[in-house]
Amino acid sequence: MVNKSYLNSWKEISEHVGRSVRTVQRWERQFGFPVHRPAGKQRSAVVALPSEIDTWIKKMPVLFTCDPIERMGGRWSTIQPTRPQKDSLLCIDDYEEGLVLRKAFLEAMGYHVLASSDGKGGLELFQQNKVDLVVLDYKMEIMDGEAVARILRQRKPRVPILMLSGEVHEIPPRVANLVDDFVHKSEPTDVLLSRIQRLLLKGAGVLPPAKPMGQALRQFSMGPARTRTHP
Repeated sequence: MVNKSYLNSWKEISEHVGRSVRTVQRWERQFGFPVHRPAGKQRSAVVALPSEIDTWIKKMPVLFTCDPIERMGGRWSTIQPTRPQKDSLLCIDDYEEGLVLRKAFLEAMGYHVLASSDGKGGLELFQQNKVDLVVLDYKMEIMDGEAVARILRQRKPRVPILMLSGEVHEIPPRVANLVDDFVHKSEPTDVLLSRIQRLLLKGAGVLPPAKPMGQALRQFSMGPARTRTHP
């Protein structure tokens, strides 16, 4: 790893994060990866501060699993696909930045992922496609997670629903009993992945049924709330 107070080329920047130059350049274009272009320098000349990069990484950790074809030995890589998956997931969340990252992460893990930024669109995708599991945000505008979950249960009651929320205490028992499991948005991405895998195995009859979701929520100890940078 490059150990300098500043990085003065794409090569040094890519070595710092353990990804290719092309990937880092894409992150700059799409996700605001922090680089600087000194005045008077040609377009390709860049510098970067490791402290700014490290801060950005902490806000966008899921990006470091979004390119499975690259080497995974970088400083921030902690999750790798364990085996090819064929299951189809539907992600519904009106926070579009988080939705994009979550979709990219799950696709990198080998899943086929459908995504919708509103409940109505998500229900249409659910009706028109084979879906093995739904990842559903609770707090959404227009049609919230409770309304969506009720319709999902009416249409295909055997499809597992994994609910996301930034505030555990916002989930009333009537909603908790509609879904199969819950993930706090402050949880790391490996928790999201493990819950998805467990629900899919339970749906296939490999695991015994989990405790009722209402009971699980009552035993859940809520950590500190975080901003919506998590996928």
